Amino acid sequence: MKTYRLARRLAQLEPSATAAMNARVQQLRAEGVKVISFSVGEPDFNTPEPIKAAGIDALNKNLTHYTPAGGIVELRKAIAARVNADQGLTYTANQICVTTGAKEGLYLAFQALCDEGDEAIIPAPYWVSYIEQAKLAGATPITPMTTDATGFRLTPEQLREALTPRTKIVVLNSPSNPTGAVYSAAELRALADVLQDSEAIIITDEIYDAISYVEYARWLQVAPEFADRTLIVNGASKAYAMTGWRVGYVAGPLPIVTAIKDILSHTSTHTASISQYAALVAYTPNAELDQTVRDMAAAFLKRRDLILGLLAEIPGITCAVPDGAFYVFPNITGLLNRPLKNGTVCTTSDELNNYLLDQAHIACVGGESFGAPGYIRFSYATSEADIIEGVRRFRESVS
Repeated sequence: MKTYRLARRLAQLEPSATAAMNARVQQLRAEGVKVISFSVGEPDFNTPEPIKAAGIDALNKNLTHYTPAGGIVELRKAIAARVNADQGLTYTANQICVTTGAKEGLYLAFQALCDEGDEAIIPAPYWVSYIEQAKLAGATPITPMTTDATGFRLTPEQLREALTPRTKIVVLNSPSNPTGAVYSAAELRALADVLQDSEAIIITDEIYDAISYVEYARWLQVAPEFADRTLIVNGASKAYAMTGWRVGYVAGPLPIVTAIKDILSHTSTHTASISQYAALVAYTPNAELDQTVRDMAAAFLKRRDLILGLLAEIPGITCAVPDGAFYVFPNITGLLNRPLKNGTVCTTSDELNNYLLDQAHIACVGGESFGAPGYIRFSYATSEADIIEGVRRFRESVS
């Protein structure tokens, strides 16, 4: 087989662990294995009917041509109005860039801001793509480790220790993937006080904002003085069950958002036109649609309590209570380095993760992928029946 000399920056790139696990699940299912998946961060609800109808209507009206880079103006105005209501600040449509999912928004933000030698503070446990996106932009990830003791929330002391003159970006993700941690207003204010003398740009990833089980505090609600150096990243995937539509956005200072649009104009150009017109309905005030979102969040809360109760019955694991998103992140160190059901001994959470897929036919994601060895992420964005059966398989396989 011919060998190719690829770009040097790819040498340090790690493939997405969640995508890899999903591929393994699909392969096993194709072979007839009944796998229960806790691995994918995707609501199991259908996209609400009014949003689907808008996409169909866009097709019927032949709204299938190029749009401006950064999104149609109607959608950018609607998102700006939503951001203004959420943050208590004023953003114009020009300060909004619609992206192909929040993931692309984050990628473009790193590309627009980072140079070789810059540092990006990304608290661990972290979503898998933050690290790789920072590295692809030439930045060095700095990953202070949060713990169960602090509810997986970055402390002011940790932030102060991580800051250097090379710090270009600080990433805040609340509610968090993978831990479900939600920062309180007081905790955000304490972080803001540390950052007062820094020139770092703050990226606040609020993609799970609609799925919070406690009072939700936003970074710019608490620290509005940072508006001129904050990028808000969000999208329709989680709140509106629109993962496949690929609609996200970045809101922030005009010069940075303009730079992001310029990069976008040379990459994907814009989010699919049909998706944009569908998302316009999602971001247009609608009491019935708002209630649908609240109903989904209520269902996730019920599932959270169910899976926490079932996991608590398994000796060898402990689990912090998540305040948002749809993940639990149990500590499974008590299951390592001892014989499991068939005599297998797992020394890492990744090994245990693969053991669970092979032996119990349940799919999770090992903590190493999130910078947190000794943990496993379960997504409870699945049916109550699958949660009950999946945790039963888990319990039996490690007994």
